[in-house]
Amino acid sequence: MLLALLGSGLAGCGSMLPQIDAKITHKEIALDAADLVAGGIGFLTPSAATGREADKQALALSFATRLEAGRTDLRVVPLPAVLSAVNAAELDQEYKQMFRDYLETGILDGALLKRIGEIGQVRYLAQLNLASFEQVSRGRFSLIGLRFVDTKQANIRVFLQIWDSQTGSVAWEGGGEVNYAFESVSERPVTFQQVSATAADRIYAGLPRSAAPP
Repeated sequence: MLLALLGSGLAGCGSMLPQIDAKITHKEIALDAADLVAGGIGFLTPSAATGREADKQALALSFATRLEAGRTDLRVVPLPAVLSAVNAAELDQEYKQMFRDYLETGILDGALLKRIGEIGQVRYLAQLNLASFEQVSRGRFSLIGLRFVDTKQANIRVFLQIWDSQTGSVAWEGGGEVNYAFESVSERPVTFQQVSATAADRIYAGLPRSAAPP
C-alpha cells in the first residue's frame, strides 16, 4: 500500500523544474551593435574536443536557432547555407585547410574569411568551440531496492568567437560552462539540445544591442 501511494505521488510529480548553474564570461573587443545588425552573422563549422566531433552540426544548429529566435533584429545565416555558398564558390579545399591551420594556431585566414563573408552576404562569422559535454544520472530516492527519483544532469563547456570578415579580426567572444540538472521519475536524460540551447541563450545575453528608440 505504501509503495503504491508513493509511486502514485512520484508519478504525479513528473520532472521537477531544472536547476541551471551557468558561469559565462563575455569580452567585447570591437563589435558595434549597429554594425552587427547591418552586417548580419553567419556560422562557420564548429571545432570540438576529441570524441565530440559528431556534435558539431547539432551545436551549430542549436546556436543558430536560438540566435534567430532571440535576436529578430539580426540576419542569421546558418551553417548549411554558409557551407553551400563555400561549395558553390569552389572554396571547399581552402575552407578545409583554414580549419586545419586553426586547430594549430587559433587563427582563421583573413583573406578567406573576407571571401566567405562576401559569398555568404554577411560581415560577421561565428566560430564555436565545443570543449566538453557530459551526461550523468544519479539515483536520489529508493526504497527496498526500487529507485524512484533520479537526478538527470548534463554539463557543457562551449566558447564562441565572432570574427569580422572585413578586417580578419576577432570582434567579440564569450563562453563558459553550463550545468543543467533536474529530478525526474522517468528515464529521460538531459539532451544535448537542451543544454546547448541554454548555453546559447546565456552567451548571447552579452551581445551588444542597439538602444531602444525613445
